[in-house]
Formats: sequence, C-alpha cells, structure tokens
Amino acid sequence: MTALEPVETLHRHRHISDIDRHFAALVADFPGGEVPQVPLAAALASAHARAGHVCVALAEIAGSEWPREIAPSESAGPGVRLPGFAAWREELATSAVVAHLPSIGKGDAALVDAADPDQAGAETRPLVLDDAGRLYLARLWNREQAVAKSLLELAAKARAVPDGDRLPKVLSRLFGADPRNNRPRQAAEAALTRGLCCVSGGPGTGKTHAVAGMISALVELGLASFDSIALTAPTGKAAARLQEATRAALGKLPGKAGAAAEAVVTVNTVHRWLLQNEAERRLVKALVIDEVSMVDLRLMQQVLLALPAEARLILLGDAHQLSSVQPGSVFADVCAAAASQGSPLQPCFTPLQHNWRFDPDSGVGKLAVAVKEGNADQAMRALSPQEPQQEPPDIRLEALADNAAFDSLATEFADLHYAPMVERFRSGQGIDLTDDQSNPFRGFMTLCAHRAGGFGSRRFNELIEQALRARGLVPEDAEFYPGRPIIVTRNDSQTGLANGDSGIVVVDDQGARKVWFPELRDATGGAKLVAPSRLPAHESFFALTVHRSQGSEYDEVAVILGPERSRVNSRELLYTAVTRSRGKLVVYASEAALKAAIERKTQRWSGLQDATACA
Repeated sequence: MTALEPVETLHRHRHISDIDRHFAALVADFPGGEVPQVPLAAALASAHARAGHVCVALAEIAGSEWPREIAPSESAGPGVRLPGFAAWREELATSAVVAHLPSIGKGDAALVDAADPDQAGAETRPLVLDDAGRLYLARLWNREQAVAKSLLELAAKARAVPDGDRLPKVLSRLFGADPRNNRPRQAAEAALTRGLCCVSGGPGTGKTHAVAGMISALVELGLASFDSIALTAPTGKAAARLQEATRAALGKLPGKAGAAAEAVVTVNTVHRWLLQNEAERRLVKALVIDEVSMVDLRLMQQVLLALPAEARLILLGDAHQLSSVQPGSVFADVCAAAASQGSPLQPCFTPLQHNWRFDPDSGVGKLAVAVKEGNADQAMRALSPQEPQQEPPDIRLEALADNAAFDSLATEFADLHYAPMVERFRSGQGIDLTDDQSNPFRGFMTLCAHRAGGFGSRRFNELIEQALRARGLVPEDAEFYPGRPIIVTRNDSQTGLANGDSGIVVVDDQGARKVWFPELRDATGGAKLVAPSRLPAHESFFALTVHRSQGSEYDEVAVILGPERSRVNSRELLYTAVTRSRGKLVVYASEAALKAAIERKTQRWSGLQDATACA
C-alpha cells in the first residue's frame, strides 16, 4: 500500500475534496509522512475543518468505516476502514510532521505556527495532536489556544468600580432592588466588575434589556462614555436589529437612564469595528458583541487581539442556535465551560431563562422548548392542536412531499405574499421611506434549511421571479425592478453596506431606481438609498436560508426543511428558524423530516470547552 492509497480512495469517491487530497499529499512528502496513517489523518483534519470542526476527535472515528456524517450527500462508493485509536495515536505522536502538545492549563503549550515567525522555539509542523487525542491543523490549534488564553485572562481581571454603595444603588434602580434570582442584574454586575461577561438566552429572555442597563450603568458611574462603548454584531442585519432594540430599551429605563435614549447609539458589524484604525479602537472601554453564536474561531481571535487591554468584553447570544459556518462553536463552548463547576469563566456567565415574549402556553413557545430539549413527540403535539379551533392555529405543520410540491408552494407564495409587495412598490402608494411601517422585511419571511438543491432558497427565489414575470410584474429584461428584494453578500466600505444587509428597489422622487435599506440610515439620519450601480455583490431574496436569518425577527415565518435524510436539518437549525417568529409559524416538512431534524444534534469538535473549563 502506498502512503496515499486510502486518501486516493476517499478522493475518488468524492468523500473528500481536492484541497483535502492535496494537503495530504503535501504531508506525505515530508519526512515522517510516509506511512498511510499520517496523510490519511491530514486529509480528515482538512475535511473536518471545512465542515466547521476545529479538530478531529480521533477516538470518535478510529476503527470505524469512514465516511460517516461528514460525507457529502451526493458522494457514492466505498470509504475506508480507519486505524484503531491506540495504534493511530502512536503513529501520529511519533511522526515528524505532528507536534504533540498539551492543552492550555495542562502544561506549557507552545503555539505551533506563531504569528511572529522569528519567535524562538516556535514549532512549524502542519499538524498538532493534543493529550486528549484531538488532531488539529496547526493554524486552528493556534487560534483555539490563543482564544482560550485570552478569555481566561479576561475572566481573571477585575475591573475598577466606584467605592461605596454607588454601584448597588445604580443597579437597584435599573434592575430592581432584590438581587436574588435577578439574572439581568447579575449579568450587569458581571459586566461592570469583570473583564468578561457572557449572557446566553433565547429571543425574548431580556438580553437587550440587560445590555441597555449595562450601558446606562457604565456611563452613569463614569466607567465609560457612550462614544467609548462599541456595540457590534456579526452581520449587518443583526447589527441593525441590535441598534433598533437597544435604542428602544434605553428609552424605557427609569430615571436618568431615560436620557440615554437621546444619545446616538450606533451599532457596527464586528468586521467594521476591526477595520477601524488602532487609535479609534484604543478608546473603547467596553465592546459588546450580539449574536455571538455566529462568530467563528478566527473572528473571535481577531477581536481578542484588537481589544484594548483594559476594556470589558460583553458577549450576548443564544448557545442553542446555529454555530458559525466557519470552524468553531465558540459561544456554545464557552457557555458549556462556564456552566461547569470550578470553571474560571463561571462568575462571568449568566444564562437568561424566563421568556418575556412568548407565553409558555403559546405555540411558538412550546415548540421552541420542545426542539431545544430534543423532544420530537412534544414538538409534534405543539404543531398539532388536539382541539378544533375557530381560527387557524398560530403554528402548524404542512406536508411538503417532493419538488413538485415545493414548486406549487412557491407559486402560492408568489400570489399571496410577493406579488402584492411588488405591486405596492411599483405604484409607490403607501410607501414612506421614513416610516418603519413601510419596511417589507418585518411581516413575512420564508426560511429554507438549504441554499442549493430541490428544496433550496436559490431555487425558491428563481421560482418566485418566474411567477412574477408570468404575471407581468417583472419585465423580462429588468434587473432592478421596483419591489425586488436584495441582500448584500459582501462587505463594502465605500457604500457602508455589509454582508447580510437587506434592501428593496424603489423609485425615488426624480424617477430613478434606487435600493432602499430600511434598517439602515445615511450619514444625516435619513433613509439609506444606494444607486444600483454602486451595490457590492448581491442577490435577490424572496426566501433566506436559516443561517442568513440569524439576528432577525418576523411576524410570520414559513420554514421549509426539505428531505428527511438531509444532514443540514438539525435541532439547532430548526430551533433557530422557529425562534425567528414573533408569533405565527408554518413548518413545511414531513413528520419524519421534522423528527429527524429534532433528533439530529449538531456536534462541533473542538478543545475550547476543555481549555476554559478549568484553570
């Protein structure tokens, strides 16, 4: 057997990609990479990184037939039998291309591919094996160890607060006098007194109320100014939502805090904040990041490197939502570590559990809890009311058997939702670009689990535009027709648009076509209008993927899951989709597909939880 034979078998049957195969071949060319177990491990480390894992848990896959879950659905043909764990680990530990290092907190773990290549003693091996049998690409090991080290340092740093009773008095006025079972107050106290604060909770559990109180307390106690508190989110859509919600929450705070609503609260994307010059970033006293579940390992490392030494880092998110597309499940790992007894992160972590938006007996509330807990039977009961009702139920399950049914649904939605929207923007009647009520992206949204394929958002969007053309609402040669919804797919500093910003084509007072971004404002505080010729990369969207919808809320949501066998459908994806709705929800799927999604819990392999669970 040649060193690359198992790798070639996996590549030939499309179980791994070209880049995985090339990386394995590169490793095989180095001394120490000649035995098949080493390039095979390299290929799997690369493939798992593309699937969002930070490492490969060798003990989980050793001795089995591979591929398992990671294989692309369109792949065909046999896989390979992987080596047993003990023998495989021994072969890797003794190879010259693998660095065998302990984790943070378990020894002096040197960075393998240090940012400073001249650093004395820095390792330069392409793979890392840790003492728990996790195999990493060197760059991902570096990032994980750097993030763990920075988070532990932040958690250990106390932050100065005024002496005496000023702090408890301010907290009592903002959050109530009784600190017992007052989790928003506990979160605010952690944010004020520590370098790190993590707040996890689903939609409606009070994260925005908590952060508004934190901001007000920081300013009132003289620990920061509004200008020195940076509010950020991973996407433009999430940033716009945070800005709107924070301004509203500040305005509701009691006493002096109410004046905070008059302050200009501006929210940037995390990427925009990182692009600021160093002098601007040094002024930051507190950095707030919302929707942290979307932040991958690389982005978190960049944030921690850019954070001023004495600044507070406040992380808000929902640990049960989808993780980032890129490698890492940073927020879920941090929350899991903080929940363990003895973790240095424990005093920095506050889970919010009481839901102020959803009545526990509401359809969406029941379904969200059932999905989060992995209870498929309870979810089915929530979606199938037992008693006859006068009105249509707030939530329900509708069968969607095949591609033909998907096509029919697109035609139905074109007539019911999208044709009226296009007609409204064609006529311009009732459209006021200064009025939030004209925003078409708050009422109804279709969410697809998949982007590509027969049940994907891309195909759904094409079907809608075809239906609109058939009705004469969209000319054949018109690209920027009034009422066309547009989503930006790349950050652009020239226009100030970010990946995920949503706009719609309108006709301005001079009869020119512009794209209006309802959730953004221009430099003067007016409507954000951009000429089509200036738009960065973009596409139409009548439906979004569930990933794209994170950070958004809608009055009514339609969720299209797709086939039962799809690996994309998971508990985290369905929970994320369900909690986008403020009240009405229809899930289009078979019962089998729904149950399979609830029972399929996403697993992201990393060592971050272990690295931060103990000092």
